[in-house]
Amino acid sequence: MYLIEEQESLDHFLNDIKNEECIAVDTEFTRVNSYYPKLCLVQIATPSLIACIDCLCEIDLRGLWKLIFDKKIEKIMHSCSQDLEIFFLMNNGIPENIFDTQIAAAFIGHSSQVGFKELLEEELNVKIEKSQTRSDWSKRPLAKAQLEYAFDDVEDLIELANSIKDKLIELDRYEWVKEECEDLINKRIGLMDTSEIWKKTKGIKKLKNTQLRTAILVSKWREEKAAEKDIPRKWLIDDHEIISIAKKENLSPEAMHDLISSNRLRKDEIIELNHFLEFSEENTPSSGRLNKGKRIKDDDMSAVSNYLESRSIELQISKEVLGSKKDMQNFIANRAGKLNKGWRRELLLKDLENLLN
Repeated sequence: MYLIEEQESLDHFLNDIKNEECIAVDTEFTRVNSYYPKLCLVQIATPSLIACIDCLCEIDLRGLWKLIFDKKIEKIMHSCSQDLEIFFLMNNGIPENIFDTQIAAAFIGHSSQVGFKELLEEELNVKIEKSQTRSDWSKRPLAKAQLEYAFDDVEDLIELANSIKDKLIELDRYEWVKEECEDLINKRIGLMDTSEIWKKTKGIKKLKNTQLRTAILVSKWREEKAAEKDIPRKWLIDDHEIISIAKKENLSPEAMHDLISSNRLRKDEIIELNHFLEFSEENTPSSGRLNKGKRIKDDDMSAVSNYLESRSIELQISKEVLGSKKDMQNFIANRAGKLNKGWRRELLLKDLENLLN
């Protein structure tokens, strides 16, 4: 186990592991005061070597990215969504050949959101500390406890993955997990598109027509401005303030200022937002995007939901993994979705179709 802070050490390490079939990967970053995550550490482990690479040192990371993006090398990770976001931001792409142990664990009886500490203890009887979860990873020098935490995140990851894979193969579900991990990569690429980030604004789906259009525009402006200034989006306007603005008609800049607490927007920014609202409505998605075209009957939703619940108990796979509320709605409305493809189609489609006929 060692910390890499110099180019020569990194080059030697990368050369030593370049022929590995799989590596464990994790990252540590900060995002408290910024819109974009700030990469601080990358941890890499093989069956025989572990290193933490200090990304805040003046070292060239291109060799590291080449390793991580090598399609021939399997990357073992746990709950890797945020890691993939960082990889995308730094490389304009997401590495292939990923095995996410959190995703995989859901197919052998664990919760779909099982934590790494819990999973390690239940599968390998290995106990680790997670006291540094909220640590400031940008502070230097790194404390001993931080380094121990970082090493722990990858030290047993390959062994954990192998244990889970053995059980998946026994249950004939390994291909299901491979499909899920591939879907995760595609999903993360889609999430990099901020054009529909407004859907995450709390309370926005209760709005209709003009109010909805206004809220969408304010959310869009907030996202672009937060990215431009590299600050958290809620440092500009909170979600509840977006809803308040949307519910008022023909707001003047002065009235809008009164709805935004703590004077977080400068006067010129409020004027900019006001102009943005006035001239951007033609580019706003209609409310029909939220109010789905085909009405979904409550009886159909109940039937599909109850069926997925019974199958989840039978298969010991959480219901959320089989299908979310949105997946069920898409299926009932004959829209493309998870329940219409891959392993779910083979496992569930016939029964689901019989339910609705």
